[in-house]
Amino acid sequence: MQKFNFAIIGCGRLGTNLAICLKSAGHTPVGISAKRMDSIQESNHWIHAKTVDICPWNVTQKADVIFITTPDDSIEQTCRQIINHNGLNQDAIVYHCSGSLSSEILSAARNEGFSVGSLHPLQSFPVKRLDGNPFENIYISVEGSPKAIALGKIIAKSLRARLTEISTKGKKLYHAAAVVASNYLVTLLELSRQLNITAGISEDIALTVLTPLIQGTLNNIEKQGIPHALTGPIARGDIQTVQDHITSIKQSLPGYLALYKTLGKYTVPIAKAQQNISDETLLALQDEFYGK
Repeated sequence: MQKFNFAIIGCGRLGTNLAICLKSAGHTPVGISAKRMDSIQESNHWIHAKTVDICPWNVTQKADVIFITTPDDSIEQTCRQIINHNGLNQDAIVYHCSGSLSSEILSAARNEGFSVGSLHPLQSFPVKRLDGNPFENIYISVEGSPKAIALGKIIAKSLRARLTEISTKGKKLYHAAAVVASNYLVTLLELSRQLNITAGISEDIALTVLTPLIQGTLNNIEKQGIPHALTGPIARGDIQTVQDHITSIKQSLPGYLALYKTLGKYTVPIAKAQQNISDETLLALQDEFYGK
């Protein structure tokens, strides 16, 4: 496998874990940079880069690959600073790791003839140093110039991850999908937790009791696909149960009623795809969620 020297600009949770895992795969960290030296030193305790500096252009000059892992609102400026200080060697490839921004944000480097891309792991990084390899078997998306996409395949293989190529124009929708699947899942589970607490289940286990059900549903989605994994009153066409839910939530947790009904609206078409209930029942279910 092709080995390369790399630099990390931004020593947060993603940048640090990325550097650690790339080094473990045999690639060489030639430099790391961040706004604060204490953050750099903390990360370098695990990375052992050859050069550390708060000025990114001082650590990128000998790197084949530069990963800008700063917050989104700093990516464009960081790239421009590196270019303005002649911080890239002639064959360097520049990536950022934002989920929502495309490679267009690296235009300062692209306009100077450098290959650029965005490389985003579909994973959460809660701490700076995770045990094991948090990239293993996850999907990493890549878009950008042909050289950046080609190298992205090598990077993903090094991390033991799977690569998916996306369009530059589709980056915003891709990120929205990740937000719904990760962030909004937290919101959905908070709704479930609050319903259980209000029902009288101890707060200590209000979410824990649902864990086997959550895991079973995810397994069913993976094995059978979304329509066939749907169970419950909407899939059965059980209008009375839906009505009882709406009445109880309206009485006990009215602040969550709109969320429950919105989720119901978008669950009815999934139930329809199962082709197990009549059109009349589907219309009646829709009335419960859209009306009143």
